[in-house]
Amino acid sequence: MQQNEKFKDWLFRYQSFYRVRRTDKSKRRFISALVADISDMREDVQVIEYNRHKKYASRNVYVGDIGKADQIICTYYDTPIQHFGSYVLFDREVQEKRTTSFIIVSSVLLLLVGIAGTLFYMQNASGAVDLISVRTLFIALAYGVYFYLFGKIAKGSANRKTLIRNTSSVLAMLAMISEAKGEKTAFAFVDEGSFGESGLEAMRTPGNKKAKIFYLDCVGADAPLRVIGNDVSKTKLSELGIDHQSSDEKINYIFSAKTSEKEQKTQFYLDKSDLSRKNLSMDNITKVVELCR
Repeated sequence: MQQNEKFKDWLFRYQSFYRVRRTDKSKRRFISALVADISDMREDVQVIEYNRHKKYASRNVYVGDIGKADQIICTYYDTPIQHFGSYVLFDREVQEKRTTSFIIVSSVLLLLVGIAGTLFYMQNASGAVDLISVRTLFIALAYGVYFYLFGKIAKGSANRKTLIRNTSSVLAMLAMISEAKGEKTAFAFVDEGSFGESGLEAMRTPGNKKAKIFYLDCVGADAPLRVIGNDVSKTKLSELGIDHQSSDEKINYIFSAKTSEKEQKTQFYLDKSDLSRKNLSMDNITKVVELCR
C-alpha cells in the first residue's frame, strides 16, 4: 500500500501530536482527532464510556454497528508504560514484572538524586534563610519540580515512542475504514489494552458474541507478520505469505513479532530497537488491510 496524502497526514499527526495517550487529557485529544478523521469518511462513529467508577471514564471508539456486524476489527490505542527489555506479546505477567521493575529502579534513582541534592544544599547553605530571596524561591521551585517528576515516575511514565506500538495498528485501521463498504464489518479502538483487556471486554457484548474478532497489535513493526486464530482465510494467508497458527480462542490475533523458544514454548516479542523505529513496514500494513478486506 502506497502512502497517499491522507495516510501521510494521519502518520504525521498521530506520530507527532497524538502519540502519547496515557492521561485522560491526552486520550481526549486523541479521540477528538480520531473521531474527526473518521467522520470525514463516514457518519456511524460513536464514543462509548465504561468504568465510570474511576477518577475518569475509559472510552472505546466504535465505527459501524458493533452488535450486528459479522466481523469486528479492533486494536488498543492507549500508551504503554516504560519498561525494561523487550515487549513480550501475550504474556501479561512478564510485562507487568518488567514495568514494575522499571518504576522501582527509576524511583529509587530519582530518590537518591533528591537526597544527594538536599545534602549538597545543606553543606553549602550559609546564614539565615531569607524567605523572599531569589535563592529561596529557586530552591522552592527546584523541589516543586522534583516532587512533580517523582510523582509522575512513581505512577509510571508513558513511553513516547509509540509508532510501532500501537499507532501503526491505528493507522492500519484508518486505512481499512477508508476502504470499507457495507455493514458487515465494524471497527473498534479500545482503551486499556496495553496492560489489560478491560476495553476489549467492554466491547464484547451478548449482541456480538457470534462476530469474528480480529485484534491488531504492532502490525507496522519490521518483523514477520503473524496470525493466531481460526477465522482467517487460509487462501489469503498462503497468498500473502503470513505465518499462521490455530488457536482455541475466539479472538484472531494479527501482529508482527520475532520468535524465540523458552521452556519448549514459542515466545513472540519485539526488541527495544524494534519498538523505537521511526518508519513503518508498509508491506505489513498492506498485508493486514488485504487480509481483513
